[in-house]
Amino acid sequence: MTQPAESKPNYWEQVKAIVERKKRSLMKYRFFGEAWEALAAGRELVLLEAPTGCGKTEAVSVPFMAQLAGGEPEWASLIYVLPTRSLAGAMRDRLSEGLAWLGARAATVTIDYGELISTKPYLEGDLVITTYDTLLYTFYGFRTFGYHLLLPVGKVALSLVVMDEVQLLQDTSWFSASLLPAHIKCLLDLGAQLVVMTATMPPPLREEIERRCRGKQVELVSTDERPSRGTIKAPEIRRGSLPSDDKDLAEELEDKRLPLLVVVNKVEKAVRIYQAMLKLRRSGFLPEETKVLLLHSRLRKGFRSTVEEELHRLDKEGFEDLVLVATQVVEAGLDFNFATLLTEISPVDSLVQRIGRLARREGSRGEALIFLDKEACEGVYPEEVVEATLEAIEGRESLLAEAASSVKAASELLEDVYKQEVVDKLVKKAGVGELISKVMSFIVGFKRSLPFMRPGEQIRRNLLRLGLEVKCWLAPDEGKYEALMTGGEVEDSMLNFRSNLVSLSVAQRPGGRIKVPSALVHKKNGKSFLARLNITVGKRDEEERRVYLQVEKVEARPNEIVKGAETAIFLLNPDFYERIRDIELGVVRPW
Repeated sequence: MTQPAESKPNYWEQVKAIVERKKRSLMKYRFFGEAWEALAAGRELVLLEAPTGCGKTEAVSVPFMAQLAGGEPEWASLIYVLPTRSLAGAMRDRLSEGLAWLGARAATVTIDYGELISTKPYLEGDLVITTYDTLLYTFYGFRTFGYHLLLPVGKVALSLVVMDEVQLLQDTSWFSASLLPAHIKCLLDLGAQLVVMTATMPPPLREEIERRCRGKQVELVSTDERPSRGTIKAPEIRRGSLPSDDKDLAEELEDKRLPLLVVVNKVEKAVRIYQAMLKLRRSGFLPEETKVLLLHSRLRKGFRSTVEEELHRLDKEGFEDLVLVATQVVEAGLDFNFATLLTEISPVDSLVQRIGRLARREGSRGEALIFLDKEACEGVYPEEVVEATLEAIEGRESLLAEAASSVKAASELLEDVYKQEVVDKLVKKAGVGELISKVMSFIVGFKRSLPFMRPGEQIRRNLLRLGLEVKCWLAPDEGKYEALMTGGEVEDSMLNFRSNLVSLSVAQRPGGRIKVPSALVHKKNGKSFLARLNITVGKRDEEERRVYLQVEKVEARPNEIVKGAETAIFLLNPDFYERIRDIELGVVRPW
């Protein structure tokens, strides 16, 4: 007797419910069904490539959310992994709304990215938004902040793990991208089901993932379907630097439309342009009601969240009189319908992501100006990749605009830039080959050596990245700063404490010393020192938990951060956190 064919998974009704609540039109992209079928068929790894604005997030999250709303999820949880913490809040809101619209009555959505002073289960919740660092460092047992109560391996092995915006893990030495394929293989070996997705996957990274996972059930879902969005003109190319003076900016913007996005590669220049835009508003060049916002990675956590929430609110209202000046933090996760983009040159995949912020709504139009100033990339992007990008985009402006909506066009550009010989040169030039081999040996042997695992400090520190992210706390006023400096104790709420945290990225080469940011150094009575915070968490009062802070003074060595800096929180020198009246600029010059 012939068995009936198994029906294909179909979640279009659930997608429709989410899309219509967002006041968007439903587009039945073919790749949605292909991804659903791959997951239902038990493919261990799904590589998903689709343009920005196509709804990749809904494609991979709706199967779990629909099953959860129905009471019978196939996975223990959905773990949604992002490259930066800045994307986590917006993603939590997006997925929480989706769950509510699907009628889920009892579900928890949490964020876990190594929150400070927290005691809680690892990746708790039905749906968890986390970062690559938190997922992987904790998976292998190297938690930096917080104390965790669940075995990481067991939690991850029963979950659907979605790795989003994987292209943003690139660095100047190709260090993280070299290790990621081995991490993916290790997660698969221990039972997890993975989706790795991006709009701009560098070919060497895709090839290495496929090579590492040979023998696993891998399915590539790649589509050239176009997203439901507006039209982007071929970018205008400018020789020279993007202006930071108000008069020169006014000339470039004379016939340009709002909302405007300006993306530069360094915080210091972003601040100068932001100040120039405020001046243009005061002079009347920009409408008086124009919102001028600044977004970068060295703002207070609380202030940065305020800016992100303001952007989300303005987008919902359809507000157009906006100027956003930002660094690379906006290359992913920013869903605002910009009409004009001014950007410095950056690697081609970064450029595609920046251009992808334009014309994100049907019927809209977007135009971009790209300034070919190689000096703007120094210290941020590898010279070899920038040079290859300049060659790849020369005379191909139309292809670059198309790449924001076409995987095929994006792949053509990426293949011209990210050749294997370029990647090999980056690794060799940075001198990280030996360290990559050491960390790789640990990852590959993790499954069989799990009960006996005792890796050295170098492997623990460099499991995914080179260098450190140093946590700092900005005293909210001069009185509290002086109290700490004179040996006193300061009390604050947990909420206020967390809102005043600032992160500083500190690079390090293998075997090299770490340069101490000047923003961490304090001077008193002719002596220079670092101020490490000793933090005591008190009992919860009627409102919330309290924290009590004291300073431990540590000798400031010019070429070395004190041992244990990965888990320490330092007091930030307030002179380095810049403001204009009540407007925060952040840590503009940390060194």
